[in-house]
Amino acid sequence: MINGMYLSTMGALVQTGRHATIANNLANANTHGFKPDWSVFEALPTENAWHPERRLLWDKILMNTGGGVWNSTTVANLSPGPMQFTNNPFDVAIRDEPGSETFGFFAIQPDDTDGTVYYSRDGHFVPDQNGVLRTVTGDRVLDVNGATIVLDPPESASVHIDSEGRILYQVAGEGTIEAGQIALWRTADYRQMKKVGDSRFLAEGAQMEQWQNGFMSGNLEESGTSPIEEMTNMIEAARIYDANMRFLTIQDETLGQTVRRVGARSQG
Repeated sequence: MINGMYLSTMGALVQTGRHATIANNLANANTHGFKPDWSVFEALPTENAWHPERRLLWDKILMNTGGGVWNSTTVANLSPGPMQFTNNPFDVAIRDEPGSETFGFFAIQPDDTDGTVYYSRDGHFVPDQNGVLRTVTGDRVLDVNGATIVLDPPESASVHIDSEGRILYQVAGEGTIEAGQIALWRTADYRQMKKVGDSRFLAEGAQMEQWQNGFMSGNLEESGTSPIEEMTNMIEAARIYDANMRFLTIQDETLGQTVRRVGARSQG
């Protein structure tokens, strides 16, 4: 019975963590380039697995009793989200190769960083008052050489970003002027990409390679969150949590009754 209370508690805790993950996904349903997380459950081993040397000494039933499940980690789903046409020349989406197991990222860097390069799928870029190309959260967008991109377009110039990330000015009477090239990196080690907030990723152990053929100018990648799917998951998590809490209450009441009866018999 005590083991049953433990298993019910573990089940409720798992659904609590899952609920928090789903809530974060829903909160970012309108965040460009956001990648939803999946909760990964792991079965805790039996006593036989924990202590194989004791399998002949302990009760066989208890030795084969499982330890329930635990939310071991969360994994970001990097599948491309739907594209939104904006016609803004500084909006850029990443077009991953169809059927490929690699995913592309922009290289960005905050002003107050120690030199760490972060990666992002959010291509909503804005030049600041000094012409520095930045993300909406203020991070500097890096070029193919790892340097900051600074724009100073001539008057009456129209801006375009081509499929290789080159920022081009179209100037009447002067033709095309290249002002820089946005870096695009990709990796197949997507499980090594660590989310650190503000649509940023760190490439912890992931092998990154430069890849300059995936730009879609005038488009933005929307959030990968499916609100309907996440609401369904939230309802499921809530029901499983309630079921575990009911089992926990029943077992607690049964244990209390057992203790009272044993106490009454001992007194009698």
